[in-house]
Amino acid sequence: MVGCKDKEVVTSKEGGTPMSFQCPVLNSTNYTIWAIKFRSIFNVHGIWEAIEPKEGTEVDEKKNNAAIALLYQSIPENMVLQVANFTSAKEIWDALKIRHVGVDRVKEARLETLELDFESLKMGVDESLDVYAGKISEIASQASNLGHTMNDKKLVRKLLSSVPEKFIQIVVAIEQFVDLGAMPFQEAVGRLKAFEERTKKKIKEEDMYGKLLFSKEDGKKKANDHKCARCGHESSKQVNRERAQDKNWKSWKNKGGKHGHQNKDHIRCFNCNKLGHFKHECPKREKRVEANLIGGKDDEPTVL
Repeated sequence: MVGCKDKEVVTSKEGGTPMSFQCPVLNSTNYTIWAIKFRSIFNVHGIWEAIEPKEGTEVDEKKNNAAIALLYQSIPENMVLQVANFTSAKEIWDALKIRHVGVDRVKEARLETLELDFESLKMGVDESLDVYAGKISEIASQASNLGHTMNDKKLVRKLLSSVPEKFIQIVVAIEQFVDLGAMPFQEAVGRLKAFEERTKKKIKEEDMYGKLLFSKEDGKKKANDHKCARCGHESSKQVNRERAQDKNWKSWKNKGGKHGHQNKDHIRCFNCNKLGHFKHECPKREKRVEANLIGGKDDEPTVL
């Protein structure tokens, strides 16, 4: 049996056939995996009894020394100095276990926290699909660093079950026609993203079409507001507004001939608010002026 520290390889001959094993190196986070791998290597070499001796038996000195040599090759140099005073492989093994069992428990607690975060994760209505998919991938990556693997099947099911209702059509299609157990997570994200982009384009086109219709309807409404409800001509209110804004009133007044030949059905009087005549032609105005003259109030201004 020969140990190679640089390549971290342990070689052994069993039945005349040489076998090589990669020697795992202990660090601050991999104690559980390290212990499992190292126990299998000890069993292959037949020296596990140096760590767990049978009751009532003594550990063979050669097996004990071989186990210590392998342990020294699998731990950092600063840790070798901390266990150098121990004379048995079992003492070294127990010291390493006590040192790292706390770290192992912290890792398990962290994994439980990540699982809770993963289960409670849900995409917001206004949240970007890329951002949400990134959250799922980040939790999966953190779990992988702690020795726990979240496979694509689990990630895909989480994604499809936690997106907003606007994705319901594509989710149903994927669940019916695609094998979720064989679909990569990134493929599921790509399908949802393509659906999201098409939906955004359709909504944008509908908004533009709606604004165009609204603009046309609004223009028709404004045009109708300027027309007389009785005859369909421009309302007297609008006409008089145009007159007031026209500096050349006389030229407009005489446009098209004399007033006597004009159709006044759509003209509304500003004095009595009735159709058919102008204010200066109002009968009530003439009666009021006449009453003022009879009453001897010629000198007073006429209130119209």
